[in-house]
Amino acid sequence: MSYDAIDGLAGHGYSEREASFLYVVAIHSGYFLRRQFNTFVARERGAIATHFLRRAVKLGHLVEMPCDDGRIIYHLADKQVYGMVGHGDSQSRRIKSSGEVLRRLMILDYVLLHLDRARFIETKVARRQLFAQLKVSPEAVKRAETFGRMTPVSLMGSVDSPTVRFAFLDEGHRSTSMFARFLRTHAELLRTLPSAEVVYVSVSPAQFFAAQKAFKHHMPLRNSAHPACPLGVEHLVRWLEVHHEFQEKNSSIDPSEHRLLLEGERIYSAPVHMGLITSWKNGAMNAQKVRALFRKELHRVSFVTELLDANYPRSVDLGLGYTPGYDDPQKSLFSMDIEQEEPENTCN
Repeated sequence: MSYDAIDGLAGHGYSEREASFLYVVAIHSGYFLRRQFNTFVARERGAIATHFLRRAVKLGHLVEMPCDDGRIIYHLADKQVYGMVGHGDSQSRRIKSSGEVLRRLMILDYVLLHLDRARFIETKVARRQLFAQLKVSPEAVKRAETFGRMTPVSLMGSVDSPTVRFAFLDEGHRSTSMFARFLRTHAELLRTLPSAEVVYVSVSPAQFFAAQKAFKHHMPLRNSAHPACPLGVEHLVRWLEVHHEFQEKNSSIDPSEHRLLLEGERIYSAPVHMGLITSWKNGAMNAQKVRALFRKELHRVSFVTELLDANYPRSVDLGLGYTPGYDDPQKSLFSMDIEQEEPENTCN
């Protein structure tokens, strides 16, 4: 957290706890519920929340968005507040689709649950600095940013051996296709990190099994290998076998093996690969030895699920039938229609 930003917010009459909560909302979600404020200040209910919300609405920092079931979503919409936390150009101050609002409320619940146990990497600049220190290519970071603009990233573990956590929020997806896209987009970044964890977060366990299968398919453990075998140990082993058959024994190979050979020639050109070829040729290296050589690099990317025990306004809780990007059935999210001044691409 930036204590300068919190001090600046406190100058508007907020207590330190209230200013800290606004900071968290501005950084991570832009939207919140009354119960989330109560969770942050460790109060179940009472006058503290009432006074805070009245002051923030009166100052024009918050906009009340009534829902069909009588509950209210609070939108942090004031540009000045975002500027005070260093996010003056944040798109969170604009009205979002119903699915995006729900996802942001879930993000805030997730952040509040882990705020005391993890260090969240709050800005794009801070993330780039972290990934640069961990030797991630700028291209991999850029690809991840195009999809993960609202993906919570945090550090767990010790300073000397941190694990980078990426949280994927499922606000009611009909399938795991969006999660698969998330994994493809983040693949190179995840495989480069010394230790990473993908957290699949949802309010329902219905997709947990399918998400685990998608993770194993798109992010197999063998693919989080040594830089010498970026496509996995088994791919390198198979390529060495085909290379030896074709180049050294002059054996014929089928079209799929020929494609593998050409692909490997583009990838396996470093001195370590030349050494493996030579050792394979003279019999000093074989498939078992190659696997043993790089096995210590396996299991660097793990997968966990997390169930949010939380409830949301009925008009936002879209259930398992919701498909991101198709909000027509949910146009009655709020009791009043709010026009968006200009269209905006969102990252679902």
